[in-house]
Amino acid sequence: MHPVVRSFRTKIVEGRFIPIIASFGVIIMRVALYLRVEVPQIILADNNYLWNPIADYFSNRTLSFISSTLSVFIISGILSLLNSKFNLIRARSALPFAASLFLFSIHPYFLVMTGNYISIIFILLAFFPFLESYQKTDSYLYSFRSAILIAIASLFQIYALLLIPLWWNGERTMRGPQTRSFLSSVFGLTLVYISVFSLFFLFDNREGFLQPFLSFAAFSIPEMPDFSTLEWVAVAFIGIFFIVNMTLSVKIYSRDKVLSLNFMQFILFLIILLLLLQVVYWEQTLFFFMLSLTLISYLNAYLYTSTNSKFHISFAYAMMAVMLVIYFLQ
Repeated sequence: MHPVVRSFRTKIVEGRFIPIIASFGVIIMRVALYLRVEVPQIILADNNYLWNPIADYFSNRTLSFISSTLSVFIISGILSLLNSKFNLIRARSALPFAASLFLFSIHPYFLVMTGNYISIIFILLAFFPFLESYQKTDSYLYSFRSAILIAIASLFQIYALLLIPLWWNGERTMRGPQTRSFLSSVFGLTLVYISVFSLFFLFDNREGFLQPFLSFAAFSIPEMPDFSTLEWVAVAFIGIFFIVNMTLSVKIYSRDKVLSLNFMQFILFLIILLLLLQVVYWEQTLFFFMLSLTLISYLNAYLYTSTNSKFHISFAYAMMAVMLVIYFLQ
């Protein structure tokens, strides 16, 4: 093993104090960014049921910042727990926790508390029953739990419903097509929305129930965004970062155990379609981008934990340096 790889693995990947160091470092980054730049205002939309009623509680700039920071730590904690529970990355690694913290702390948009954060938390929780269903002959209960969690996520961001058909494809790769599992997920989704409809019907507000669904029709070919030079550089960097890491990851996880292989294939499938959906709904939401960034952080954690290539590690250092430059130029 090359000394660069050994040093990276010992000091960063398997470092005992890396989660603590990463936590303090990210808090400092977020506080400095909060004090240095103008934090975007919360914009209310009609694509949810539960976020708008509670959004006023986060209208305070400081409370919004604290809540978004807490949400980022919850997301990172769930990714780390998901990895450790199912042993998806064979080596001990702090990267599933640290990578997402870092990526969600380099732009002022991530300092604002939105319903997207809550929705992403529930979607990540849906991965637990998804992975538990691996090779189960009768997995309808797991499909039901995943559907319930995604349905709850959609109450904060209606676009989360578009994950349901993508989830069915993932479940098929995990254990093959099962009619009972499909029907149980439909039942779980229906159960949540019947409850929501009953509440709106009780208050004679059926139009309010239908309003979020109109968001699905609010798509069009996006106009060229009015980005600054720095923002265009960041977009180009994210694109290159994803493509290179996706290519490198395929070579690594293709030799792993079947559960990790299937999960990583599903992650890549989701990321690609989420980014395409983000293009379609560019002017409506950044939910798809935030969720894909969450999954990309796990993809990176997997790659840089498993690799033995000096080039991969050097590339990781270079990408971290570029991201820090973007951060300091905000």
